[in-house]
Amino acid sequence: MRIFALSDLHTDFRENRRLIQRLAERDYRGDALIVAGDVADRLETVRETLGFLRGLFADVWFVPGNHELWVRNDPRDSVQKFHAVLAACAEVGVRTAPGRAAGHWIVPLFSWYDAAFDVRGEGVQADLEAWSDNYFCRWPPDVGSPSAYFATLNERSLRAYDAPVVTFSHFVPRPELVPPVRYLSFKGLPKVAGSLRIDQQLRAVGSRVHVFGHTHLADDRVIDGVRYVQNWMNPRRSDGPDTPLKLIHDAGAELPSALQPLFC
Repeated sequence: MRIFALSDLHTDFRENRRLIQRLAERDYRGDALIVAGDVADRLETVRETLGFLRGLFADVWFVPGNHELWVRNDPRDSVQKFHAVLAACAEVGVRTAPGRAAGHWIVPLFSWYDAAFDVRGEGVQADLEAWSDNYFCRWPPDVGSPSAYFATLNERSLRAYDAPVVTFSHFVPRPELVPPVRYLSFKGLPKVAGSLRIDQQLRAVGSRVHVFGHTHLADDRVIDGVRYVQNWMNPRRSDGPDTPLKLIHDAGAELPSALQPLFC
């Protein structure tokens, strides 16, 4: 069994849907897929896309991203939408809780971002004036910090596991995985990229590999003994493999060695 990773499918867009549909041209029936959030904001599209993928793979794991929690023209708040997404996953057989695959434990970590993640203090607040989450997410008054709320949901998964662990989240677990602002066109990103709680939790379960998404910046590197992988679905890339999937484990083989850091 192989384990593949992908994030930020955004199948609201036709070219992205076509790329996902092309996966049916290959045989993945014995493999597992980790989808690290941002399939779509329409629940029907999330259900349809994940159901299609579940029909191709032996197992599919998923965590919602920020787009899934948008509530445009929706009477629900974002927490209610989150639980509706989990229910839709259950309907199509997509996993959102820890489980075994290829001799590993796959452990989803629900998450949200917080401004404390910007440890260098260089995120540009003015760039967040048009940040869609500010307009399309709606949080109930008792949630407080969304980042803390979702981290609390993971506590039942924070235990010792009897096999190597692969964790995944939508948001970024470490500030080093976001380039310095001088390299970014969207200079508010450090304030809405991730949460330090994610790395604390993945290390609490002894994760060897962590898959994440959100920033649309491909990455694959080892930091303090953990391999961090982002493989967002870029339909316009002209080089590399002809599949959007990234292989992170092949049963009977060592995990592929990580690439060198892209930024220092």
